Amino acid sequence: MSFPQTPTLERLYQLSPTANAASRATLAALYGHACAPVWNHPAGDRLQADDVEQLARFDKTLHAQRGARMAKPDDDMLAWATSRIAQTPLYRLRFGEGLIERDLEQRWQELPTTSREDVAMHADRLTPDDVALKRMIIYRTAGTTGHALLVPQDALAVASYIPLLNVALARYGVDTRFAPEETACFLVGSQRHTVTYPTVMAAWGGAGFAKLNLFSDEWPDVNARRAFFGHFRPRIFSGDPLSFADMLDADIGGGAKALVTTAVAMSTALKQKLQDAYGCPVIDWYSLTETGPLGYACPQGHGYHWLPHDVHLETLDADGQPTTGIGEITVTGGRNPFIPLLRYRTSDWGRLDYTPCPCGDPMPRLKQLDGRSPVVFRAVAGARVTTQDVATVLRRYPLVQHRFVQWENAACELTYRTLASAAWPRDELEAELRLLLGQSMTLIEDLQLGYRGMADKVIPYVSKMIEE
Repeated sequence: MSFPQTPTLERLYQLSPTANAASRATLAALYGHACAPVWNHPAGDRLQADDVEQLARFDKTLHAQRGARMAKPDDDMLAWATSRIAQTPLYRLRFGEGLIERDLEQRWQELPTTSREDVAMHADRLTPDDVALKRMIIYRTAGTTGHALLVPQDALAVASYIPLLNVALARYGVDTRFAPEETACFLVGSQRHTVTYPTVMAAWGGAGFAKLNLFSDEWPDVNARRAFFGHFRPRIFSGDPLSFADMLDADIGGGAKALVTTAVAMSTALKQKLQDAYGCPVIDWYSLTETGPLGYACPQGHGYHWLPHDVHLETLDADGQPTTGIGEITVTGGRNPFIPLLRYRTSDWGRLDYTPCPCGDPMPRLKQLDGRSPVVFRAVAGARVTTQDVATVLRRYPLVQHRFVQWENAACELTYRTLASAAWPRDELEAELRLLLGQSMTLIEDLQLGYRGMADKVIPYVSKMIEE
């Protein structure tokens, strides 16, 4: 897998248009440090001055409107849904023109649900008629919990992650006021190939940020990681459990005030080891690329608190009916103007609890959340291969859904459904997977994968090998 060549510093400046002189100096320091890793991707928050003002307003509204919620959508959400049905081609086709004239509050359960399939197959028809297409940025999901999607996004919507994260960090007593001379956060990965970049974040006062890969050949020498981490000492680290475990093994990350886990669930044992080693909270975080952040783990262990004020959550049973028990988490609303989510089924399961929480956060909680446990595969000679590594290969092929299994004998099997019936290089995919893992590989096409109902949920990655 190849990535673009190292971006120029000038290009990185262009992608952070509101950065002042102090922020630019921080970016230059990250970019040009003698122990910096290979930077292979141009990135920045892309915020204009009016975006920064809107972000400040969002932050105030977020704090003002986080409070008790009802099981039914409120008036603001109903008005938003009515508007998006009227403006979005797929919803007009699916829901019917007459539905927007009905009483959505009484007929909410009549709205058909949407899913990852709709984003994969109909993203163009999910784009409303009244949005400014020139602002569109295409994000690719990581592909660690399903096949990678191309998701249209907006820079302001992406930047709103930070005020939401700040709420969670504040609940753990972490100060998120940053000066432009500081480095706020490192997002760490540990995989064969991934994008890496330095930037600065207007939402964090222009402070520095870097996406890093701990994989050893990304760095100038064996001591470079320790020197780079030790020099910038960000307060916040974000990453998955495997990356944090590697960070702990490498004895880097000193000075952390919080570790925020992403994408997958963390074992209690690893969480305790990290808290003991770094002397800071480890915060579980529930977010999807399609929906943005949805929840954070209660500081007192009472589930995951519903985080944003501008989404409506419900849980649906296998027949698509609301349930007070464990159901599929379904999302309406959000800040992405290009993918207005209406009853979007996430494929994650949990139970909504509306009773007051002892911790004091007034928002409802998701309990018994079916977290995504990390899955690790083994290549020949025992080398670790992550789901991100496999996803990097799979995302280059027209697959809608897949199930990748490594059996007890290390042999691998990929069951897949393709995006289209057109010919595609299946042999090349098989060869790439064999090269990555060096194991026996079987590919099986299943045109019904994902169509057999909720009882046959497609788990994209499974390892039957025994892991420590």
